[in-house]
Amino acid sequence: MKASDDRRVRQGVRAGAVAAACLVHALMAATAAAQVPGTVVFNDGAKALAGGISAVSPLNVELGDKRFPIERIANVEFDAEPPSMKAARRGVLNGNAPQAEEDLKKITPEELEGADQLIRDEFTFVKAATEGLKGLQAGGAQLGTAEKAVRDYIAKLGASSHHAFFMHELSGRILSRGGKFDEAAKAYVPFDKAPPAFQVRGKAARGGLLFEQGKFAEAMAEYTAATRIETDAKDDASARQKREAELGIARCMARQSKAKEAIDMVQGILRSSDPEEGDLLGRGYNVLGEAFRAAGKDQDALISYLTVDLVYNSNPQNREEALFNLVELWKRGNFAERAREAQEQLESTYPNSPWLRKLKGGAATP
Repeated sequence: MKASDDRRVRQGVRAGAVAAACLVHALMAATAAAQVPGTVVFNDGAKALAGGISAVSPLNVELGDKRFPIERIANVEFDAEPPSMKAARRGVLNGNAPQAEEDLKKITPEELEGADQLIRDEFTFVKAATEGLKGLQAGGAQLGTAEKAVRDYIAKLGASSHHAFFMHELSGRILSRGGKFDEAAKAYVPFDKAPPAFQVRGKAARGGLLFEQGKFAEAMAEYTAATRIETDAKDDASARQKREAELGIARCMARQSKAKEAIDMVQGILRSSDPEEGDLLGRGYNVLGEAFRAAGKDQDALISYLTVDLVYNSNPQNREEALFNLVELWKRGNFAERAREAQEQLESTYPNSPWLRKLKGGAATP
């Protein structure tokens, strides 16, 4: 090989090395740029973690070089998202559609200009979920709008969003509210291949659909199947979902002339639950109240529903149900003033509640 050829080869190698180094640097820079500053909030009591969120999916959220399973995630917040968007998402996650809608109205187009794709996708979620919840709670003609909003979101972002299971469940609830029980059951199909906690949740949701149709024996079978799904003993998320399914079993017992067994079961669940699990405890005391009513123990039922109204009242659905039952029980006990106060609370705080419609002679149970 001539000296000139050798020189050209060495120059080519150096140029290639420089190009490769530049490419690696560019890829590293792109990866770093793709990380969006934010915070991951957990549902198991673990401390929230801040850092660069690099990716989200139906199964995981990636923060820096760590990947967290979706069943541990309570919320994901982005530092650069508008404050009103954070507030609207909290409204959605708490089931408070009016609050979410009010906060959404405060977001201006300028606030989203140049925003990262993750933040723009989050805005799309909040809008669709708010529309879905709004229709779910209003019922009637708004159910169609809600159904479409959620269906369109799932079609567009369901395969890549950490909100996928939330939206599939919301779809099922909307369809159920409209009496489309077969379609609602199909909405939970993605849960069948999900992590164990969501498998349990999906089975329990199908049990709820059967319960709404008055098929209590079949509903109990679904709830029981949910509790028997194999899960890790250290999987707190699955354990919580199984307790929810057990509450479903107790509700079925109360409707099948097994009030005493239902009462015993719910009291056991309440004793074993973490005091911080406000949503679960709220649902538990509602089921306990239902079981006491089935047993003819109205005074004990009153205490159960008052516990939800006054203590475990952060979840609107739980409190609406409790207020509905308080109105009925106060009336039955000839406490007209207390019944009026409970109904006013229901009307003023939850004007679109299905429980309010039921109180006024509506048909469907929520």
